[in-house]
Amino acid sequence: MMGPFEIIDISQPIDSQTACFPGDTAFQRNITVHHDQSGVINLSAFTMSPHVGTHADAPVHIQGDLNQPAHNTETVGQLPLTPFMGPTVVVDLSPHTGEIGWHQVESQLMGYSTFPQRILFKTSPSIRYDVFEDTYPCISVDLAEKLIAHHVLLVGIDTPSVDAIDSKTLETHHALLKGGVVWLENLDLSALKIRPHQPETYFLSALPLKFMSLEASPVRAVLLKLAP
Repeated sequence: MMGPFEIIDISQPIDSQTACFPGDTAFQRNITVHHDQSGVINLSAFTMSPHVGTHADAPVHIQGDLNQPAHNTETVGQLPLTPFMGPTVVVDLSPHTGEIGWHQVESQLMGYSTFPQRILFKTSPSIRYDVFEDTYPCISVDLAEKLIAHHVLLVGIDTPSVDAIDSKTLETHHALLKGGVVWLENLDLSALKIRPHQPETYFLSALPLKFMSLEASPVRAVLLKLAP
């Protein structure tokens, strides 16, 4: 049985100020029923890209036909849930710019007695969720392939994408997909104080919603830290 634990929220807030990729659909809320008019309830509706805020991508985001996705394999509602919940480590590179290479994380990752199956990369000491940065750190294909070779299930990063903003081929997306690795984007790891030479393992919960016809889903990503 799990003992007392601290819950650390690593999700970005979602509201009308939340930044998104240029040209993507930002969050917008519409109140459909007002309590002061109905005397009973408030109701609302919202529109947004499923890539706004902290989210998980599905295979059909980068391949196939979104109108006719492959059966039981491609949409976010069809993703296996096991990778999104379980023991997780955080690699702190902040502040970092450019691609993240294997040589920059090897010493931290090899410090664990068993190579981690879920890895989150912290690249910035703070997050401005309402600002879309023109450039941001990303995961190199070389790093992706090294993690795949170590049987990693999930990677996450505190930037809008595992690929660079100007990537036309999304090579890291494709490398992770080919290797059977799922990924989280737009995390907020700023509250974590990582000690690189004192490896620590958290418990991640970041389940995507069961959208059966979408290419991504928002997640409420949290880390559980066992009390000493």
